[in-house]
Amino acid sequence: MIIKKLLIVFFIVNTILLSGCSRTILFTHAMRQKIHHDGLDIREVQFYNSRKIILQRNLSYEETKIAQGEIRFENGKFIELIEIKKHTPGVCESDDSKSLDISFESGENRKLKFMVNARTNYQITALEWKDKFGKVNYDTLTYYIAPGGDRTLLKVKKDYIYKIDKKHRIAPGRKVEPVNKTEPVVE
Repeated sequence: MIIKKLLIVFFIVNTILLSGCSRTILFTHAMRQKIHHDGLDIREVQFYNSRKIILQRNLSYEETKIAQGEIRFENGKFIELIEIKKHTPGVCESDDSKSLDISFESGENRKLKFMVNARTNYQITALEWKDKFGKVNYDTLTYYIAPGGDRTLLKVKKDYIYKIDKKHRIAPGRKVEPVNKTEPVVE
């Protein structure tokens, strides 16, 4: 009786957990190697960011007229903010053996670098980090990744990876081929 109740509780908990699962999974270096091994182009993979990324920079009064993002006035300074919301789709613009340059919007030099971390996931990186702010070049200007953005990882849809991992073919079948040899007659 107790085992039956435990099984029911286990079934309910699993149902809840599975129904709450995300449709995306972390993109790993092993997945990238599989894509490369299968001869696929990494630039055709749809990526997503795991967290919100906020890029910010201080502006002079003159620069406020040409800023591309949202502009705030904080502590006597004009600050331009570019927000990349969680799960924003992105594409790979360029890559090398350990990193991917991902663009979440169109335009020249509007990309962020993701490098393989110790857990073999692709994590956002910067030219330098100071007080949890990451310095990056973006859209020909210097921005800073706001604290919290440093933990952003790349994700892909589960369905996409499963399509890559599955190899499916249908065997055409074989038929018996007639033998055209004439058999010697035994007397």
